[in-house]
Amino acid sequence: MKKVLALILCALMLAPTFVSCADGGETAEGGTTSTTPTASEDTSEETEITRATTPDNLPKDLNFNGTTLNVYHFGSEDTIKYDCLGELSGDVVMDAVYNRNLSVEERLNVKFNWIEGDASWDGFPNQVSLALQAGTGDYDLIVEESSRLWQQSIRGYFHDLKTLSDYIDLDQPWWYTEMMEQGAIDNSKRYFLNGDLFLTCMFGASAMYFNKAMFTDYFGDVQEIYTHVLDGTWTYDVFADYCRTVHTDVNGDGADDAGDIFGFRYEQWGIPNYLSMSTGLTFSSRDADGYPVLEIMTEDGIKWGETLYRLLYTDSISMEGSKQDTFINQTSLFYPGQFSTAHALRNVAFDYGMVPYPKLSENLDYMSAAATVNGNGGAVPVSAPADKLDTVCAAMEALCAQSYRTVVPAWYDTALKVKYSDGREDAQMVDIIYDHISTSFIMMADKELGIGSIFTNAVYGAANDGAFASYYQGQSKSIEKRLERCIEDYKKLGD
Repeated sequence: MKKVLALILCALMLAPTFVSCADGGETAEGGTTSTTPTASEDTSEETEITRATTPDNLPKDLNFNGTTLNVYHFGSEDTIKYDCLGELSGDVVMDAVYNRNLSVEERLNVKFNWIEGDASWDGFPNQVSLALQAGTGDYDLIVEESSRLWQQSIRGYFHDLKTLSDYIDLDQPWWYTEMMEQGAIDNSKRYFLNGDLFLTCMFGASAMYFNKAMFTDYFGDVQEIYTHVLDGTWTYDVFADYCRTVHTDVNGDGADDAGDIFGFRYEQWGIPNYLSMSTGLTFSSRDADGYPVLEIMTEDGIKWGETLYRLLYTDSISMEGSKQDTFINQTSLFYPGQFSTAHALRNVAFDYGMVPYPKLSENLDYMSAAATVNGNGGAVPVSAPADKLDTVCAAMEALCAQSYRTVVPAWYDTALKVKYSDGREDAQMVDIIYDHISTSFIMMADKELGIGSIFTNAVYGAANDGAFASYYQGQSKSIEKRLERCIEDYKKLGD
């Protein structure tokens, strides 16, 4: 659905759509109707549906009579700025988040009470688990790292959002359908949601940056790399060829040194994981009942383990070091990062381009899954007051829709300096990355199963390109048993 709409929604409008509520007649739920048109009605005279005017399916007369929604959220700075509160500070994106909240509050006649939790990666999940184990009804919505929500969901803490309310429409383009389907234990239920409401999730999408001037010096027209992407021939073999060719022994000593020019640099954590989650391989399939079956030790999985080893350790393709500093200092051609990497590149002294991560082979699809699970999702606790469930679901839908219309475009324009309306290659690349936001099951389930970093654990520091196969053979039985336990726990939910 999102891919089809992305082709239609070619123009972005940055002005937020403000919709106010007014008093009127009684609704079926006991509230009063609004006589002010919704975003859906405001598009009636548009000759073209744009991203900014894409309607949602929420009833025009929703009015929740000033209900306060208590949102318990991760206390990280990015969560506060980009997912939850925003701020009227003159920063275009934070202004858009702040105005999004006001718009939804006015439209639905609700009030958001943002409750800040711990800012540490382990601290906040511990707070959430303790609160939900106690059955507190203090929180109507939890905003937390997606892989932690997955871990907590199999313990029965959250409502199934597929059946909780008709107000959530998962067919809309602002929800990350592919990511949620890949990451779920099965797709009959949906215990937490990922979408444009949570920019931190989008921030984790795989984005490969490259130095345009350096590419031109070594290879000619940068159109070549864009053509590879558009033709579906942008593979890790092509990427490796570029990296081999660009390697330059700057001091002429015949050794690989920190000052030499390489294709890219990497640290132990980050790059090997990001690359592994962005091959186009999902590392799992579904059995007849829809439950995940691991497909890690396959021909493709073994091939990727060997490919990753070669990228890190052979032919002077790369070198261990700071991926960011060397790219900024122009001693790395590529920077395998994420959408959020653009924040650190705002003031570089050269032009850079952005493409999706390569694929393992041409028959696969691009996969923007570098660190999406480290971004936030949203879940409704089973302990939330029953009379607020429709309200929180309508608010999630409205917030996500408004983020799609106004917040994401604001971030594109300021952080990426790209607009769809430009019609340039860079805008096409952003579109492709966005349309392929996803994850692999093994990364979403990593906090519980400990398998998301399987390739990094096997290959980093390894002696040969067969290291992955031997490593996984020693781990497979315990991994399979942990997965079986998770599936059994999941089947018991709702009993």
